[in-house]
Amino acid sequence: MDYMISQFANESMIGSTSTRRICGTDGMHNENNVVTLVRDVDKRTNCLPPEVEQGNIEYKVKLINPYSSRIQRLISQMKWRLREGQGEAIYEIGVEDCGNMVGLTDSELDASLKTLRTMASALGATTVTLSEHDVTPKCEGAVHRRVMEVLVRKVPDSQQFIEIRLAILGSVDAGKSTLCGVLTQGVCDDGNGKARLNLFRYLHEFQTGRTSSVCRDVIGFDSHGQLLNYGTCSLEEIAEKSTKLITLIDLAGDRKYLKTTIYGLTGYLPHFAAIVISALTGPTAVTREHLGFALVLNIPLFVVISKADTVTTSTIEKVTRNVISMFKRTGMNRRPRRIHGTDDLASCVSSMLTQSVVPIFVISNVTGHNMDLLKCFLNVLPPSGYSKLKVKELSMVNPHFTIEEVFRVPHVGVVVGGMLIDGVLSEGECIQIGPDRNGLYHFGKIGSIKRNKQSVRVIKPGQAASVAVYFHENDAFAGEGVKKGMVMLHAKDVSRAYRQFTARLYLLYHPSNEICIGFQATGGR
Repeated sequence: MDYMISQFANESMIGSTSTRRICGTDGMHNENNVVTLVRDVDKRTNCLPPEVEQGNIEYKVKLINPYSSRIQRLISQMKWRLREGQGEAIYEIGVEDCGNMVGLTDSELDASLKTLRTMASALGATTVTLSEHDVTPKCEGAVHRRVMEVLVRKVPDSQQFIEIRLAILGSVDAGKSTLCGVLTQGVCDDGNGKARLNLFRYLHEFQTGRTSSVCRDVIGFDSHGQLLNYGTCSLEEIAEKSTKLITLIDLAGDRKYLKTTIYGLTGYLPHFAAIVISALTGPTAVTREHLGFALVLNIPLFVVISKADTVTTSTIEKVTRNVISMFKRTGMNRRPRRIHGTDDLASCVSSMLTQSVVPIFVISNVTGHNMDLLKCFLNVLPPSGYSKLKVKELSMVNPHFTIEEVFRVPHVGVVVGGMLIDGVLSEGECIQIGPDRNGLYHFGKIGSIKRNKQSVRVIKPGQAASVAVYFHENDAFAGEGVKKGMVMLHAKDVSRAYRQFTARLYLLYHPSNEICIGFQATGGR
């Protein structure tokens, strides 16, 4: 969101402990490029799980000098996989449909990668070689054979980039803001919370070191899988160069700001949630509450155990066991899994959307331990927003824009930030905002629209944006009238205001066995 973003950045990393070689898009080995493996390898049989028709993962034994008709079929198949992955597809080269990793020689692999790049180019997509696996038979004189994993990414025609919103949850002093600061600033923390300072919005947050509001900022990944943040780029450059943009939504961990945390989860509709747990304390009561929110809202999640530099290995193992026990007690069919290296990422990414696996990362914001692994995971985190068909369906109805922030910008006027739930909003469109205290809506016009500092003419369902709004000259509503929680509708819509409504209440936790007068609940949608 444009006017709503403060300034932060990224960090220096420790090299991966994986023995895999890391490749760039041109096939040259480069230790700075991103690594991952998105499928489980059975090390005893050198096999992957069998290929499935649905999803964004495709197996190919080889792609050597195909006929033109064959190329067209391969391009159509890639288009299908990209559509299934909402702009991203994973190709396993040198793997049979049954999952057997036969591998290719160097010349066969080069020819296959050339064909894959030709296919991607025809669709306006880019390729990044994520990892390679040596499958040379263990016998004397055997020819060297490898399997390669390639990420194909295509930004949909209607978007500037693939967008993911990631909520950061966890209790007080777990290291949530510090993690966001390290990712966005590009430097490790000093152990005293220096990295988090750029996220804070209010004086008391600086004084206490505790977040009390919803803080947001962004990191991006370019077409080569390189992380873009404030360490090397401005916000405008990040938005311009990124093919994937991740908005980090840092939420409060103090229980007295619980309503603000719930508001952040329901108002900004995150695609994923990261639950940050301190290795010093392990899961707390607040951790369990935040986990409950994510489960009730059906948000795919993963766990980050921070402050690994302050405890022993045995303590980390104990905390990990406690995390696994916490998930078991929820009764949900989700299997927590500790991620040690790129090989362990395996099926975790592809299982995130089905929510059958919950990855657990152990990191340090001070030493940078395993931060490269976490970044790698974020790069291949699958888009989980509305499908193309769903966007088309929602675009056919009247626009409904929820206002989450209100700004009064000099020489611009009223700027509202929020999320478009339904319909389409365009620059210059006549709108109405409300209801006010009297249940009335006030008419105005959209002056301009921005997404992450980038001017756009149209926004579609599921997109966050900042919208400059102009009201009629004599409308006092333009002063202090616009409030957070209001909605923006089309001027011709029939607007209504309700003072009473019926709601279904889910009680996640309550210290007593009854609800009394004065009990407050937080509404979502």
